[in-house]
Amino acid sequence: MKIDSQTKISAIIKHKGAAIEAIASINPHFNKLRNPILRRVLAPRVTVEDAARIGGCSVQDILEKLQGIGFEADVQPAQKSAPEAPAYGADDEVLAAVRAGRVQVLDVRPILEGGADPFQTIMGVLKTLPGGQALEVVNSFEPTPLIKILRKKGYGSFTRAEGGAVHTFFLKVAEAQEDKPDGNWLFRVSMDALNAQKSTYAHCCRELDVRDLEMPLPMVAILNELGDLPEGGALFVHHKKTPQYLLPELEERGFKAWIAELGEGDVKLLIHR
Repeated sequence: MKIDSQTKISAIIKHKGAAIEAIASINPHFNKLRNPILRRVLAPRVTVEDAARIGGCSVQDILEKLQGIGFEADVQPAQKSAPEAPAYGADDEVLAAVRAGRVQVLDVRPILEGGADPFQTIMGVLKTLPGGQALEVVNSFEPTPLIKILRKKGYGSFTRAEGGAVHTFFLKVAEAQEDKPDGNWLFRVSMDALNAQKSTYAHCCRELDVRDLEMPLPMVAILNELGDLPEGGALFVHHKKTPQYLLPELEERGFKAWIAELGEGDVKLLIHR
């Protein structure tokens, strides 16, 4: 079987079951593929490229591992970046702060490993940072949604991979953009109101439970499901928390979201155009 960065993990596993162990051996993030339930949720929605981003490895790492068990892959040598080559456009002010050592480090990997969302912790630290000091967030994957959220709040940034971790630096460089009102796309409602809205999509309402998935997999699963959503359909999501990183993505992609926070670890979302 020929594979590339856009091949679905489900197709790879279907072709050869040994791919489960091959991929799982690359990085602990992939151990969840050994769980049949999680595999059914994730594999059909995740490409090799998605998996590499989630696992903090390169596409080449995955393709080479699969090539070793008989897959045909066009593996190109990975290009090495300069030490400070950013994944996103680096702001001169951020680079200057980093080079001058004006940096406070926050490693959010233990928070994620404990099953919690580090968003509020990150925002709390940013509020206490002295002017001109950058925050270095250490993570196991590229925090694309966080970068977008903080960009709107006036933070410049750049990201680099180093020593098996992803380091993203944030510095306040501008005034925050004016927040748009939630009223035209985001609705925080009771469960009764959400169910009433859901009933209007009874003809085509898919259901997705992401409560057992580790970050960033809930967001990956939701966005992939929305990418395949039929015209006029809706997605009903069982979540442990309000997905702060997901909301800007939904607004940007033209979705409406209804959120019912029922209690600790129990949040329901209805998402549609």
